[in-house]
Amino acid sequence: MLPEGLLYEEDVILTWMRDRFLQDLALGRMPKSANAKDGLTRLGLNPYFTYPAIALFEPCPPQGDDEEEKAQRIERMRDDLQQRAFRGSAVFMDGRHRIGLLFSWASADQLEAVQSLVAERFGVPVSVGVGAPCALLGDVHQSYRQASRALQDTFYRGTGNVIRHGELPRYAAPRDDTQELEQALLEGLKAADADADIEAAVDAYYDALLAEGPIDIRAMYELTARLLVGAEKKLLPNANYESACSRCEILSVVKLRTLREIKAYVASFLSGVRSALLPERKESHRSIIKKTIQHMEQDYRGASLQRMAQKVYMTPTYLSLLFKLNTGTTFIEHLTQIRIEKAKSLLVGTHYKNYEVAELVGYHDPRYFSQIFKRKVGLSPTEYRESAGMA
Repeated sequence: MLPEGLLYEEDVILTWMRDRFLQDLALGRMPKSANAKDGLTRLGLNPYFTYPAIALFEPCPPQGDDEEEKAQRIERMRDDLQQRAFRGSAVFMDGRHRIGLLFSWASADQLEAVQSLVAERFGVPVSVGVGAPCALLGDVHQSYRQASRALQDTFYRGTGNVIRHGELPRYAAPRDDTQELEQALLEGLKAADADADIEAAVDAYYDALLAEGPIDIRAMYELTARLLVGAEKKLLPNANYESACSRCEILSVVKLRTLREIKAYVASFLSGVRSALLPERKESHRSIIKKTIQHMEQDYRGASLQRMAQKVYMTPTYLSLLFKLNTGTTFIEHLTQIRIEKAKSLLVGTHYKNYEVAELVGYHDPRYFSQIFKRKVGLSPTEYRESAGMA
């Protein structure tokens, strides 16, 4: 009998091999000469499926989860799903923080029950995209693509639903009068007396955008980004700064998963713009930014917009806007300057290696740190140290 440690190691290797094989099958990477049934048999999996199909389970993790936490949750969820899934099915991780389920189509009506059990077990919403059944196991990559496409409709339906590819609507073309809709929203913002008025105006804007049916999700992100940038330029025309809606904030919009989240983000941003326009708030805003900078200088290694916003009891969107208005630079630019100054001190005053300095000031990638340092200082970290006689 093998020792327990070796049994565990063999189990881990077998799981990895199954994941890899099922990923190749689902992604259409199997060689034409390969026999999928033989491969499943060798890995101890059921090789017989009647109208095989793929379902993709995608958990919606809590905000603040890092990549390691996401990966660990997915692994635990995969193990749990393997116990709960239909008899003869096969479970695998697809490498995109999703769990694939290869099953026979006769079991499709059980997906809602399995999804509910998994969501309850892990305490997070779980969305499921379901592809159409295939006649042949070798064609199951088509079902995988359809399941992945179905998951994208989480944007409109929200998280925690089972979405079948055959139920997806056709996307309409964006309206021709989107600029007029933006202008109507901005007029509503100017007339707003409270945040609830802004939320109502944002809802009206998106309802009008979708009056003829859902439109391509990429177009929704693009229209939202244009709205945010345009709102700043029109509502704060005399402010002496470049857009606070920097590339960082636009990327934040793209990371939002649902239309509901986008609406909340836009309403929060516009509420911040409205607040920034109120003269009686200016002194309060300066005090908040002063405190924020103090926190950044004390915690430059772990500082982030999200973390600093929590410390001053604001949304990241609002803090980003106020920071640019009051300092003339973006939050990221200011944090970078603080880190570079600390790095210069460490390079001259200590014997830490360059990668150690990078880590101490908050950069986990030494190469990225060197690029930023040279761009800001004009010298690489090594050249800067040599120029100070510390080499």
